[in-house]
Amino acid sequence: MADNTSCLLPSSTSREILRWGAVSVPYAALWSGEQGRMHVAKCPHAGVLAVCDHEARGTGKPIFGKPHMTRQRELIIDQRCDLCARPLAGRTKVSLSHATFRVSGAEGGCIMQVEPLVHKDCALVCVQHCPSLKRDIDAGTLFVRQVHQHRVQLALLTAAAVEEFCGERRNGIVGHAKVELQRWTERDLRWLEAGNLNIGEKLVRSRK
Repeated sequence: MADNTSCLLPSSTSREILRWGAVSVPYAALWSGEQGRMHVAKCPHAGVLAVCDHEARGTGKPIFGKPHMTRQRELIIDQRCDLCARPLAGRTKVSLSHATFRVSGAEGGCIMQVEPLVHKDCALVCVQHCPSLKRDIDAGTLFVRQVHQHRVQLALLTAAAVEEFCGERRNGIVGHAKVELQRWTERDLRWLEAGNLNIGEKLVRSRK
């Protein structure tokens, strides 16, 4: 049992942007030196027991598209940018997630995503360098949303999932944090590139 241990909390200096060649590596990206060492511990950001990865950011090769469990929760809970890990407060917030709108009972509907939000300028860096986002551009499937209101949710894993990841069967263990988009504006690549709020606006959805 790992109840009395905690996920390692990176120091503020460890949030500097790391590069793999000419590509900026998102702060939450898992590195090969961290892979395969999941365990249950108290998450310093969620304050509860959660599935955590070994902390060795920058060791080995980055695994793009696969987030480090603890850093993913850190960014979402502490309201930080997915690329640079700096605070989102006071800046234009952008979602590049493929998550779609879902109706959620009496409260209306929302978009629920596991990808942390990014600053607008960081979003442009992401679409310029991320292979999967480049493929989205080529295929015409890039989603760009300016986020006006959101909230944080924590996903609870099944006991079977915890056993698969960590080798011990446990209930009530947190997995990823999630961003619930509550009010946003649909944008496009031209809006990211031009910085003009009137360019690329398609539709505003809001939950009342």
